[in-house]
Amino acid sequence: MDVVIAEKGAYCLTTSMSAAEARGRAAAFKPSAFGAMMRLLQRPKDTDIDIEENGLRYEPMWHATSRLRFVYDRRETYNVPVKALYVKTVSVGGTEHTVTPGQQPQIAVPVVEHYIREESKDLWLDGVSGKPIDARPYVAAPNSVIPDGTFAPENAQVITPTVRASTVVRTLLGDDVKPPEADEVTEETVTVDRIDLYFRPLFAFTFSWPSKNKTAHFSLDAITGEMRADTDKSAPSLGAIFQPETLFDLGAETINLVVPGGAIALKVVKALAERNKER
Repeated sequence: MDVVIAEKGAYCLTTSMSAAEARGRAAAFKPSAFGAMMRLLQRPKDTDIDIEENGLRYEPMWHATSRLRFVYDRRETYNVPVKALYVKTVSVGGTEHTVTPGQQPQIAVPVVEHYIREESKDLWLDGVSGKPIDARPYVAAPNSVIPDGTFAPENAQVITPTVRASTVVRTLLGDDVKPPEADEVTEETVTVDRIDLYFRPLFAFTFSWPSKNKTAHFSLDAITGEMRADTDKSAPSLGAIFQPETLFDLGAETINLVVPGGAIALKVVKALAERNKER
């Protein structure tokens, strides 16, 4: 089996709004910050809730695509019903087959099935939780290339990825790369066309309701404009965010983990430069 993996890429998505616009959207969100029930029962005034700006934050997500092509043959026996009465043998392609009697008489015809299996996948994963992401809003967003090993935007926090490229590949391929049950395989190729790390920008805010001693943390997605409640994240890391040899751990040993015991020829192709020309 050949597993062809494109060269890695790292990109930063460009914000679609200014900090001032983000502040305005956060201010408009005040009535909803502590939930619909609190809004109905307590009826907070705009002046009751304070907003603290926590700055711009970049969160990691992975994008990977793959194509699979298996061409193989499998020997099988087809049980073909015989409709007419009193038939004892049937000739198929010059070979005579004896009819097996019964409620439904039939003949057993040995055949060779010729398979061509072709599939493709497109996967986006959160770079911390490993959960799938609806990437439709991000696909068309402008981005810039991140040099290997360094991403330290000024006045911003960067969440360090904890999901590695090998995990992304295993999630992407799953059981699809298991060798087929075949008598003869003529082609067995898995191509990972893309394995890219992206950083999406978010504006972080803390909402405080001092009289009720309540605090809520939210992030405004700078691409989609969606406001979401923050869950616990890894501590933000400023400066160098990853070591390419560990985050992009796509060696032959790693790929063998995807197909245990498989005889795999790993090929790394230089696809990043060509993709950058298309952007």
